[in-house]
Amino acid sequence: MKELKKQWKNGEFGRCYLFFGAETYLIKDYETALTKAILPEGTEMMNHDIFEEKRATAAAIMDAAETFPFLNEKRLVTVRNSEFFQKSGRKEEAERLKGFLADLPESVCLLFVEEKVEKTSALYKAVAKYGQAVEFKKLTEKDLSAWVRKVCKDNGMQMSESVLGLFLQTVDHDMENIEGELMKLIAYKGDEKEIRAEDIRAVCTVSLEARVFDLVKAVAEKRPEKAVQIYRTLLSLKESPYMVLSLITRQFRFILETKLLSEGGLSNDAIAAKLDIRDFAVKEYLRQSKRFPAEVWKAAMRDCLETDLNIKLGKAAEETAAELLIINYATK
Repeated sequence: MKELKKQWKNGEFGRCYLFFGAETYLIKDYETALTKAILPEGTEMMNHDIFEEKRATAAAIMDAAETFPFLNEKRLVTVRNSEFFQKSGRKEEAERLKGFLADLPESVCLLFVEEKVEKTSALYKAVAKYGQAVEFKKLTEKDLSAWVRKVCKDNGMQMSESVLGLFLQTVDHDMENIEGELMKLIAYKGDEKEIRAEDIRAVCTVSLEARVFDLVKAVAEKRPEKAVQIYRTLLSLKESPYMVLSLITRQFRFILETKLLSEGGLSNDAIAAKLDIRDFAVKEYLRQSKRFPAEVWKAAMRDCLETDLNIKLGKAAEETAAELLIINYATK
């Protein structure tokens, strides 16, 4: 993926690209980089066509692609969220474009940016054959840490490994959100060059997942007062009791799964990859899992699901049902 920007800097462009995946921040970043590389300032108006959703018809796209660029070497045609790459989507339109890709004019670069893609679709295979299909996955903890360090360095700031770990445990892991939280910290520090733990606690918005993470940690450590305090704080922040219960259930499941996978011989890195969670979370879940045997965590999962069902059937009120579950396991 990093090679793409090098190629573009050298004026090397494919005739078509497909950008898709879970990390929307990187997709926007690469879309912007490609656009700037193809269209020097002042040439955008006459040489860039953008089609979105239902406006993206095969006829309109092909017509734009066959239009010769004006005072520039290439024309850029951007197509966003067209549904062409879904088997249940716009099949006839996708079929027309599939044939067109084989004969794309050299004067055009066609860029598809999609939220949902089926890799077995005919148009996906055509893009992969005649251009490049690039998937932007969520960064690993290692890569995310490296990116945070780079953003800090570019802004004349630094933070220690322990502070970086705290930062990533505190904020939402969407890269756009992380960048926003970093900019808040940098502005808060002013002329000071090092971000410390107290700065993160003072400035950063704690994610819902991080709060529930702390809640479940308090449950595992048998601290009912702390667990209930976090739960009631979430309610005061207008979080849905049902949503909190769903996240508690999810974390109980992760604790049980990390315990079983670890006992089965998997390394922490392998567990993180298999469950698609961060390395620090695996370490914390393994610590928490030692508080109870596997049978208790399985029972906790069953009780969560039973509580969920009782709420849906109207047999229990959301707020009290979730709180009783928390108290029950925090005092076991």
